[in-house]
Amino acid sequence: MNETDYHRYVEAFNARDYGTLETFFADDFVLENAGFAVSGKPAFRDFYRFFHEFCREEVEFREFFPGRQGFVANVVIHFTGLKELSQDELDRRGYSGMTPVPVGVTVPVEFYIHYLLNDAGLIRYIKGAVWVAEPD
Repeated sequence: MNETDYHRYVEAFNARDYGTLETFFADDFVLENAGFAVSGKPAFRDFYRFFHEFCREEVEFREFFPGRQGFVANVVIHFTGLKELSQDELDRRGYSGMTPVPVGVTVPVEFYIHYLLNDAGLIRYIKGAVWVAEPD
């Protein structure tokens, strides 16, 4: 996957085009995020079908850093609350590392996301780190 492919990946994510998005993934890929892991395409789709009912995510591309086994992308994800979601519901579903976004509020969060690729160039592993800027 190169930077041009990644822009298509982000477009598919922002459009909620899960069918196209999944063409970038190995069948057994793992997304590790906020203290939980989603393994495989069906679990990925289930997680985002649930989460995107309550929160809109819009990925803003910043930079692409290619590597030997994958790449790192610097993005800002704008989370907008769409429907009331409680911490209890997140905890019950095993997503206790996540924080609900209040309805009507948009929270921008900067990430550095590490993507590892398999031999076919498909994403086999995703893990993000949140950038916390120094206070002014």
